[in-house]
Amino acid sequence: MVAGGKPAIFKSGFSERTGSLFQFYSSTKSRLLHVLMLVLLMGIAASSTATESLDIRVGNFYPNYYKNAEQQWEGIDVEMAVALVVRAGFEPNILEIPWSRALVMALQGQVDLLANVNITEERSEYLHWIGPQRYTQMSLIVTRENAALPVSSLDDLVAQCKSLGLKFGIQPNVTYGDEFDERLRNDDAFRGCAEQLTGPQNDDKVLLGRLLGYFDEPLDVQAERRRNPEYGLVVHPFTAIKEPVFFGVSKASVTTDELKRLLMAYQSMVADGSLEAIEGKWTFNTQDQ
Repeated sequence: MVAGGKPAIFKSGFSERTGSLFQFYSSTKSRLLHVLMLVLLMGIAASSTATESLDIRVGNFYPNYYKNAEQQWEGIDVEMAVALVVRAGFEPNILEIPWSRALVMALQGQVDLLANVNITEERSEYLHWIGPQRYTQMSLIVTRENAALPVSSLDDLVAQCKSLGLKFGIQPNVTYGDEFDERLRNDDAFRGCAEQLTGPQNDDKVLLGRLLGYFDEPLDVQAERRRNPEYGLVVHPFTAIKEPVFFGVSKASVTTDELKRLLMAYQSMVADGSLEAIEGKWTFNTQDQ
């Protein structure tokens, strides 16, 4: 017996059990920390891998975006977007998404990059802007025989309309610039020379000599002429409006560092002419038609 009346074995046994419990606790804690570290490292690795790809929105609209015979995406806007993403060091992931849906997805961070986007105040709330990517325009599309038609102003257009007895085609719900749109609203003579039709109908009517021409983005006509030099429509030098379009980058899904990489990639592509070279594949000067 020891002081206090307790057997010595009790004290010794208590110490052994306490030591065993301490060792068990330390060992368990070590294993838990090891597991937590592995989970953390795996999470970081997964996060790092995820950020190395960017989702690019495309539509199905020739010649901006379309699939070739090998089912690979081609077109001026998808090629520019892919080149930008690759130059920035990311893997491009192409998603075909309707335009209105793509804007919602960019707002929610479900798609990273949009091409061929006009800047608006509303879109600026959820998109960063990189660009200009290129310039779009609304040009007068005419037959090859009318490629040199003397039109360099809206007044000239009205004069040719009256002289030839032919109207020019426009598409509904499309803006053609402030002056053009204002005259459509308030100038009876100008409005009387305009006929609203959809694009395919405009093509047919111009080719059949029932329209003087029509106003549209010249990309599809120029691309068609590259495929078929004998194609009957050409882009007239007169342009109603020319404005820049941009790459839109989702604020919700693209980090500040990723945005910086994209901006640096854009600047380098402007400097070395890469974007201009892609545009040159799909467009040419009206003088070269």
